[in-house]
Order: sequence, then structure tokens, then C-alpha cells
Amino acid sequence: MGRARSAVAARTTIEALQEALFTALSVEKKAIETHDDFYDVVGFCRSNSDEYEGEDGSSAWYFWKVGEWAIVGDVSLKFCHDQTGLERLSASVGETIVAGLDSSFQYAYFSSVTNGETRRLLVLEDDEITDEGFPVTAERGRQLEEFGEEEAERLWTSYKLPTFEYDPMEGPFICVSVKTVD
Repeated sequence: MGRARSAVAARTTIEALQEALFTALSVEKKAIETHDDFYDVVGFCRSNSDEYEGEDGSSAWYFWKVGEWAIVGDVSLKFCHDQTGLERLSASVGETIVAGLDSSFQYAYFSSVTNGETRRLLVLEDDEITDEGFPVTAERGRQLEEFGEEEAERLWTSYKLPTFEYDPMEGPFICVSVKTVD
């Protein structure tokens, strides 16, 4: 879990998730590539993201499919910092599950957003825990004493989504660079 990253999952197609995400986050597509190797994905994302080597206002995401879920990931945690955008996204694609982790900064994020409304939000940032909404099914019967990386991942994987513990290996990954629309 050494690399910061976040992911958004919705029960839809990759194409529908892409279009809904572009609209919800007010971005336009700049470039698209397909990679089978996750290290190539990371290289693409770093060279096209303003947090690393890309131009101001740019981001890069990677899309792939796991079962019924279309997933989009990033290596900069931007999804976790735009709750309004996630609500707009879920208004378009339905139930949206989001998780983010950064071991370097002890950051953890989990949210469940449905039909434009945040139903559950858990965030650990700067040693402060945000706990809003109603527990998801995987929390039933468990007392939330602390929220952190392990709990965020446990909630994410309870939806039969892939672990953050290791890099995804099941490509192909559709990589897209985007730029914020002014």
C-alpha cells in the first residue's frame, strides 16, 4: 500500500463511466492509451498529471472492468477531494463506491454515493476522523472504533472490488488524460 491512489466503482460500462465522469468533474479528454502492464499505467498517469510531470489542471486516470463493476483509478487522490463531483457522477451512473489510501500520510477515505446523495462518508486525515451517514452492509454488527487504511480497504473489498494491497494485474487498462474545463 505504499503508493497513494484512489478508485471509483460503478455497476456500468467503462464507456458510460468515462462519459459520466467527464461531465461530473467538468473535464475534457486530451489523450487515450491502452496498457496491459500496470507499471505503464503509472508512467502514463504520472506524465499526464499536474501533481507530477503534467501541465497545470491536468489529471490522468485508468479504467478497467472487474465483474459487474467499471472502475476508474488515479494515483493522486483527486477523486476523494471532490465529493460534489462524486455526487453528480452517482446521479448519472447510480451507486458509486469510492476509496482512497495514502500510507505516507495516514490518509484513508471511503464513501458510498447513490443517486446524487452521499450515503456514507468515512475519512481519516490529519489524525481526524470524519464519520457521516449510515453504515454500509459490511459495517453491520461491527463497532467503528477507528477508521483507517485497513477499514477503508475492507469496506471497498466487501463489494467484491479488488484490493489496494497490490497493483491490479487484470488489464487491459484504458488510460485517459484530462484537463479541467475553465
